[in-house]
Amino acid sequence: MRPPLVHAASRTLLLIVADGVRHDVLHEEIQRGNVPAIAALCERGHRCEVASCFPSVTGPAYVPFLTGRFPAEVGVPGLRWFDRQRKVGLWPAYSRSYSGIDIWCLDWDLAPDTPTLFELAKPSLAAMSMLGRGSRINFGRSVGFMARVTPSHFRGDLDGWRRAEQGATRQFLREFERNRPQFATLAILSADKRAHKEGGESLGVRNAILDINDAVASARAIAERGGWADQLDIWMVGDHGHAPVAHHDDLQGWLEQRGLRVRAHPQILQRSVDVALMVGGNAMAHIYLNPQTRTCEFWPALSGKWESLHDALLQRDSVGLLAVATSEHVVRVTSNLHGAAEIRKAETAGQSSWSYRPLTGDPLELGGELSALDSAAAFDACAATQYPDSLVQLSSLVRAPRSGDVVISAARGWDLRSRFEPLVHVSTHGALLREQMTVPLIIDRPITRTPRRTADVFPSALEALGLPVPPGLDGQSFL
Repeated sequence: MRPPLVHAASRTLLLIVADGVRHDVLHEEIQRGNVPAIAALCERGHRCEVASCFPSVTGPAYVPFLTGRFPAEVGVPGLRWFDRQRKVGLWPAYSRSYSGIDIWCLDWDLAPDTPTLFELAKPSLAAMSMLGRGSRINFGRSVGFMARVTPSHFRGDLDGWRRAEQGATRQFLREFERNRPQFATLAILSADKRAHKEGGESLGVRNAILDINDAVASARAIAERGGWADQLDIWMVGDHGHAPVAHHDDLQGWLEQRGLRVRAHPQILQRSVDVALMVGGNAMAHIYLNPQTRTCEFWPALSGKWESLHDALLQRDSVGLLAVATSEHVVRVTSNLHGAAEIRKAETAGQSSWSYRPLTGDPLELGGELSALDSAAAFDACAATQYPDSLVQLSSLVRAPRSGDVVISAARGWDLRSRFEPLVHVSTHGALLREQMTVPLIIDRPITRTPRRTADVFPSALEALGLPVPPGLDGQSFL
């Protein structure tokens, strides 16, 4: 038997991750009276729609609400990525795919000087959380659990996956009752898997929401039996949205048709390749040019050899936005329909600001030039567009050391990986598009300002628990 945990501090926070649940579908289930335990959380506090991060994909999208930072800047640029420095992954691939065996590596890849909520709020528990560094136990991430669910994953047996997930949830709740933690995260992934196969509004997704409701009710009942219900907060957050997809581009095959040797999952053992293609979600992609080099180069140094590839990519119907870093502080973003513009991030006295300058057009549809916007103003400038938080998110991702030389956000109705998926996707995510970037957030207590980003959860959670908030975060407390 495991030794008991040290008893928690005065409050306990349970963060439930509704992986892949669309905010509009959740709202429908609340309005229909199907999820009374979730509805009760809203009645005690607040329900809103916030922006995730780019890429809007499981794994990286857990980083903001568990660390308060955007993922690429702390070492996690995507669901799949290539490491130029040859410090992660096996020779000759040097790459990650958190949808495979590398799922256990996310905790290591996150920058060691970036604390998680599990590390700051002790004792802590997790279940099925893609990021679990610092948690005493992360149910659903053991070798045994993976052995049970892997056949279900590759057969497309989502009922089998759901049964295994329900078993892990019961284990988590028993531990939650036996040893009350200060902080805990329970992730329910079935909705995302159902959405990919059946659609984001399907009965399977709604049944997964019922599982979330049951978990909320069980956690509340545990606290009531233990006499600490008034000391329990239950919050709920999504990691990414979902959007219908009808067209699947074989981006790998197209690159190969251009005479390029390509490294892409699951075919990652090729040597002497010309490009590394890392697709995630599957509606975004990193393309690493000249992957044999150990350091990143900015676009002016790459454009002579690769400008024709850049322009050819823009002609593809599947490519919505294409972004490259032209310097340490500047990202150029281009749309075939709306031209090119640049985003500039400046640091002054420890404060960040963002500017937007159209070059040949207005690809982010922001209406013209914008100057020296702080984080809140940059968010608000993008709020009504089809690309939420695009200024901040593109600047964060494209300039990061582990990101590709070319970053693609797929066009609406498209994804970028037609081969090697065990299921044909009818719904997708990963892109910077609104349907894929916006997620639900429920807080069961009053708030002092409207949340904007999932990164706001981290400092707010620390405040709720009475713990100090570290400096240098991308999120801001809403308490």
